[in-house]
Amino acid sequence: MTIFIRFIIISTALMFFTFFYLYINDDKYYPGADFTTSNMPDFEIKDLYSKRVFSVKDLDGSYLINVWASWCITCRIEHSFLAKLESNNIPIIGLNYKDEKDDAINWITKFGDPYKYIIHDYKGELALDLGVTGAPETFLLNDGKIIVHYRGEVNDMIWNDVFKPIIMKENIFNAN
Repeated sequence: MTIFIRFIIISTALMFFTFFYLYINDDKYYPGADFTTSNMPDFEIKDLYSKRVFSVKDLDGSYLINVWASWCITCRIEHSFLAKLESNNIPIIGLNYKDEKDDAINWITKFGDPYKYIIHDYKGELALDLGVTGAPETFLLNDGKIIVHYRGEVNDMIWNDVFKPIIMKENIFNAN
């Protein structure tokens, strides 16, 4: 009987470790990536620089929405990569998240503006509707549908492994 119990314990432990080894080493596994397709929520939010009000109707076509804030250290790290994407004609809309307007404008003035538009979500209402848990986060939208949501810094590795395969498959941004 003790041999049988030892066999069960060892087998269970082996199966447990094998499962997690395969799960963690899966090439498509990224803890911050969500590939669930959903609709962009309705919203009306002012532009960072003016009193222009943006709504979901203003955001047609394919683009990235990048959630950022002047208080976010990782956003500063990610910012140069966003500038690289913008120079490759990837349209990015900035969603300034829970930030003072003057702080956000000063930050953009200091570090550069890779965004086509910046909407100022001072209370975080749109971010909440999007499922944002912090900054930075990035969404890939195509024809009003969110097709990728990534929580964390977007860099070369994340771009190539998470976003680019979807962009190539869907032929978005002329497959940049």
